[in-house]
Amino acid sequence: MDEMNTMDETNKSNVIKRQFDAIARGGAPLFFTIILTLCVTVVACIAVFLVSLQGEEQVMVPDVVGKTLTTALLEMQQKELYAKIQLRYSDEDDALTILEQSPAPGSIVKAYRRVTLTVSRGVEGSGIDDFVGKNIDSVLPELKKKYSGKDSLVTVAPPVYKKDPKAAGTILAQTPRAGSKVSEPSRIQLIVSKGNEDETAQVPDISGMKVSETLKAISSAKVIFDFSSHEAVTSEKSGTVISQDGAGQTVSAWTHVKAEFAFSPAKEGDQTASGIMTASVSEYPYPVPMIVKASSQDGKTTTLAKFQHDGGRVSIPYSLAKGSTITLYALDREVYSTIIN
Repeated sequence: MDEMNTMDETNKSNVIKRQFDAIARGGAPLFFTIILTLCVTVVACIAVFLVSLQGEEQVMVPDVVGKTLTTALLEMQQKELYAKIQLRYSDEDDALTILEQSPAPGSIVKAYRRVTLTVSRGVEGSGIDDFVGKNIDSVLPELKKKYSGKDSLVTVAPPVYKKDPKAAGTILAQTPRAGSKVSEPSRIQLIVSKGNEDETAQVPDISGMKVSETLKAISSAKVIFDFSSHEAVTSEKSGTVISQDGAGQTVSAWTHVKAEFAFSPAKEGDQTASGIMTASVSEYPYPVPMIVKASSQDGKTTTLAKFQHDGGRVSIPYSLAKGSTITLYALDREVYSTIIN
């Protein structure tokens, strides 16, 4: 019995030993896999640490002093730098030119840093020169040279010519007036004498036209229409021109011509409204470009008409959705606005 027990214990020990040997042989690949993973992780951490020590890419700050703002911003963008703009007046007529920068040109900085640019607003209190009395042929080249840059705050409109006893080519008036500041966008409009030659125009026949047709006709006419309206009677076609003065006649250019519309009275539930927009604006010594625009309640804006007018009483027919806003512009500036009800 003792011998048999001894043999059983020996067999059990051998079995256990063989199991441990098998586990050891099977676990070797797993062990080496764990060790390899740890090594790769350590190497990756070291690489990330070294990159973080290196920091962002460093670039050289370009020299933009004396250049236009547009050029400076493009150069900053190429270097992956951002501009912080500061404005100040200078002693020269150099609006939108870079006066100073910080950091200084040639400095080595990290990419995406802000560079402070001091930009000129031009001469404080400087303004438009006085051109009245001068000859247009000598003034225009000077103006084009001075304000031809794309960054210029001033633009020059084509001259408007009118009959006048003064010699042809003499500048009679200007807008803006002499001395007007140029620290904000301005447009120079010159009125020039064309001598004693009398410009004529033919009065277009707009009788029977609807509102849309009339607005198109006045855009190309060289006369100024003064519109009025009355309530349409049974024999009249509502929404059309019933009468006008001088149809087909030849008159002096920019003569005022009367025209009258007939409109049906508004009814409850109507979605549109028709009538005559009448505005009182500044009078001009000459006809100036005017524009009438309409904006619907959803924000859509359309141009109703473009024409020349000498100011004072300006009247324009309309047929628009209720709630629309009509805006009148003279020389690209808003001078009147009203809501259609």
